[in-house]
Amino acid sequence: MRPLSRPSMSKARRARIWDRDGGVCYLCGVKVALEEDWDVEHRIPWALSFDDSDENLAVAHKAGCHAEKTKGDVKRIAKAKRQAGETGQQKRRREKGGSIPSRPFHKGQKRAWPKRKLR
Repeated sequence: MRPLSRPSMSKARRARIWDRDGGVCYLCGVKVALEEDWDVEHRIPWALSFDDSDENLAVAHKAGCHAEKTKGDVKRIAKAKRQAGETGQQKRRREKGGSIPSRPFHKGQKRAWPKRKLR
């Protein structure tokens, strides 16, 4: 079963992941300086795997590397949802427990533009 939200990460867990990776960004391979902003990044996006284990987490530069990977992850997640058949409309329909009503066509309504004659 999918968890509703991710728990916040403790400082001890962040330190453990930093020590395991040696403070090296797994995306670019450059050592992250202590004064730089850095994140603990999911190697496989959480929205795809729901894996929050230490094996799926790694150190990444916050500004460049993590931000760029997240842009690509958003596209991959959207594609996976489309392939699974869960579009926004389908999700709303499932949550409501029924179909989304459509607007009926009005009979006898005149066109707003004249009908073109073929030559």
